[in-house]
Amino acid sequence: MPAPLDLSPRRREILDGAVAVLAALGWRGLTHRAIDRESGLPQGSSSAYYRSRSALTSAMAQYVAWQLSVDVEALAAVLAQRPGDHDHAVAATASTFQRWLAEPHLLTARLELTLAAARDPELAAALSESRAALVTIVDNILDLDGRTHATGVGTTILAAVDGVLIAALLRPEHERADFVSGSLDLLFGSLVEARPPS
Repeated sequence: MPAPLDLSPRRREILDGAVAVLAALGWRGLTHRAIDRESGLPQGSSSAYYRSRSALTSAMAQYVAWQLSVDVEALAAVLAQRPGDHDHAVAATASTFQRWLAEPHLLTARLELTLAAARDPELAAALSESRAALVTIVDNILDLDGRTHATGVGTTILAAVDGVLIAALLRPEHERADFVSGSLDLLFGSLVEARPPS
């Protein structure tokens, strides 16, 4: 997935502030004033770049999806080195998830944006392209594993992964690592049918 267009240093600063505000305060707390305060910018800075809430949230959706996709693409490259190695896949994926959970503002913002998209067609459209790209990455990983899988399995795995991450966020920090590893072990083992012997 390419980097967001027209991402000047100031726009990135504003979007980083917006992500932090959304993760900490939710939708009601997401205001231009709060973003300026979080970013340490003069009042009115964020509204000068993103005049409407719609423009701001669409830019946030693209920005958050791009940042997470960088990690997903890196994970796919690691998994491609040892295709079909279940333990390696679980360990590598769990490591990526642990990084997200250790600093969860980006993950929390994505979950907030995803839920809001259910009520906002424009935001849903902004997220659909990144979602499709992630499904393609998952499908490619399954193909590299040399396993047969039905149409839609990549989408199902991605949805299940979202559930694992949400559940992990709700657990005490000291329980998250074991929960994530155990859940991924079950998930990877159950959603994909092993290729029958030739």
